[in-house]
Amino acid sequence: MNEKTFDILIIGAGLSGLLTAYTLALKGLKIAIIDKSDFCNDKSINFDFRTTAIAEGSKLFFDKIGFWEKIIKHVEPIKKINVFDRNKANKIEFENPEKKSFLGYIIENKYLKKALIKYLSKRKNVSLIPKIDLIDIEIVEGFVLSKTDKKTIRSKLLIAADGKNSFVRKIVKTPTYNKNYNQNALVINLNHEKNHNNIAYEIFSKSGPLAILPMKSKTSTNYSSSIIWSNNSQYLYNLAKLDEKKFKLILEEKLNVYIGKITKIINKKIFKLSAHINLSFYEERIIYIGDAAHSFHPIAGQGWNLGVRDIENLIFSIEHAFELGLDIGDHFICKKYHDLSFKNSFMLYQITDKINNIFLLDGFFVNNIRKFGFEFINKNKIINNFISSFAMGKD
Repeated sequence: MNEKTFDILIIGAGLSGLLTAYTLALKGLKIAIIDKSDFCNDKSINFDFRTTAIAEGSKLFFDKIGFWEKIIKHVEPIKKINVFDRNKANKIEFENPEKKSFLGYIIENKYLKKALIKYLSKRKNVSLIPKIDLIDIEIVEGFVLSKTDKKTIRSKLLIAADGKNSFVRKIVKTPTYNKNYNQNALVINLNHEKNHNNIAYEIFSKSGPLAILPMKSKTSTNYSSSIIWSNNSQYLYNLAKLDEKKFKLILEEKLNVYIGKITKIINKKIFKLSAHINLSFYEERIIYIGDAAHSFHPIAGQGWNLGVRDIENLIFSIEHAFELGLDIGDHFICKKYHDLSFKNSFMLYQITDKINNIFLLDGFFVNNIRKFGFEFINKNKIINNFISSFAMGKD
């Protein structure tokens, strides 16, 4: 079996892995990124119909690394987020306190992937290796040996970006804390008649939150949105099995007041809702980023943006290694990354979990407490702006 040597090996070619490769390639490091899927194939890329919410803080990072200009034509800005609890009378409006700025942006995953792969495929210091299976990992004399079904890859640092069910984590036995929400999320992309006016909605009910996110419209008269509906697993599966006419009627009953009549359901898929956090974001010469390190309830829409923050922290740590003349896989550098990333991840894990629990509670007493909280936050600009900054992924 032949052996290849790189500065850094990235396991996982999802959004986090590809963006990590992009940022590290800018530093001149020799990078390889592997995945068991055929991730460079257009058919595989187009199959991913999911959308991603890019927070304003992530957008600023993309500006810095020259990536924003590559995707700007595919993004739809979020000017305002309206949050409702049980009914439209209990409402909070969030917007960016800075004029002519946005809270965030919505983009289809396929456009992110295409832009990243197009750039990476042209870099001489990057090797894209699809359809390859990781078998084992061994630390030998200052290197990580990643054994696959096709070759052995030697690197100074291994970055695990292989998702919430990380195979790297299983091999090296990094402990995690896990939470199963006993709920699923139904994700739907659809076209509708009413202009969304770049407003996102989060509607809370006792069965779970329903989010409406404005997407880039294909025409000037037909508007598009992405729906993320968290609910009882069996209810959603039964709903998804209905014929399109009945399915649309139930959706319109929920959504008509916000987006008008549904003209077309483009696609739909059900995902299991769970959360986890690694007890450590590093092992010897190994770093976890994105969903391989943490995953959250989608209630705040910040999961991937925290992964972007991981990448920023990783770059900062590697630059620190350059300044000190240290090996990029040195224990001090890996621990520095962990110290920068873990606290924010743990806080978001707790925040999303507790918010979800609070909004699932139902009854006269708790409903009135939430109503008072909504009124207070909506009238108090300081607190409102603080929450808006959190939504934008800013410190």
